[in-house]
Amino acid sequence: MKALHFLFVACLVGHAQQVPTGLFDLNQLDLHYHSGMERPVDMAKWLDFAVKDGRRVVALIDHLELYRKCPEAYEKWRSERGFEARYPVGPAGHTALFADFDRAAQTRGLIVFKAWEIYEGELDSGIEEAPMRMVDLIGWHISPNHGGKPPDGKLLLKHVAQIKEIQKRFPIPMILFHPFPMRLENLQRTAKAAGRDKSTITKAEYRFFQPGEQEALAAALHGTSIYVEISHAQEQYFEDPVTRQALIEDIRPLADLGVQFTVSTDAHSVRDASKPFRPATYCDALGITPANTNAIVRELLAIRAKRSTER
Repeated sequence: MKALHFLFVACLVGHAQQVPTGLFDLNQLDLHYHSGMERPVDMAKWLDFAVKDGRRVVALIDHLELYRKCPEAYEKWRSERGFEARYPVGPAGHTALFADFDRAAQTRGLIVFKAWEIYEGELDSGIEEAPMRMVDLIGWHISPNHGGKPPDGKLLLKHVAQIKEIQKRFPIPMILFHPFPMRLENLQRTAKAAGRDKSTITKAEYRFFQPGEQEALAAALHGTSIYVEISHAQEQYFEDPVTRQALIEDIRPLADLGVQFTVSTDAHSVRDASKPFRPATYCDALGITPANTNAIVRELLAIRAKRSTER
């Protein structure tokens, strides 16, 4: 698909904004672009990586739990990684972070949305509500490191039911972040710890869904503002024919059933952010297209326009 043409319309957030007349290509979207405390360089340079590689829509995002650290723990975490102290912890950090994101939205012709990434365990243990009122969308971090079983279809179905309840209080789009590569990562790490070569892991073991779960998930997601992320981590698993086939068999039926997705780099480091983002290299085989990844952009822009008229 050729690059989009744009219309200039009335300001939605206090300045001229480009609004699409068609669909964004996959490589123009990045709904999981780490910023904030986890950003290793200043915001201007960080955004330059995305713009130079063709991004047009980004969700700037940071992990909410980082802002709950006590000052001593934050300083230790920051110094170990060589990061600058960009934001304070607590509510002051939330305010400073989103002021930075708002300034970013006024540059480089980007459509910018603000987001939190929140650990999935908080769906069970309880959420911190005040920061959730500050964002355009929320991504739930599906983890391979929670100490339990690797992510699977049952877990995703449980989380969809929980998110639907949360959206009754927070009616904004929400994304299930990187569920599929997290299962593969968990299984490979567990095999290594047990002295088992990952080449012995079968496709059946890698498969995320059991029979009937894809249909159940598609039905649960139908008509909701809940999306499933296809992150750049999929690319590394496409190099192996076994994990590649497992991913295709898990994800392509969801696309055929009408599930809506997001695409993203999930870039944390300068090295990752500097790499070309070419999601078609794996999305084509998965059935991920501009048509089933643009719904969230249309929804977010509609919410923004509605809020603008209500001011």
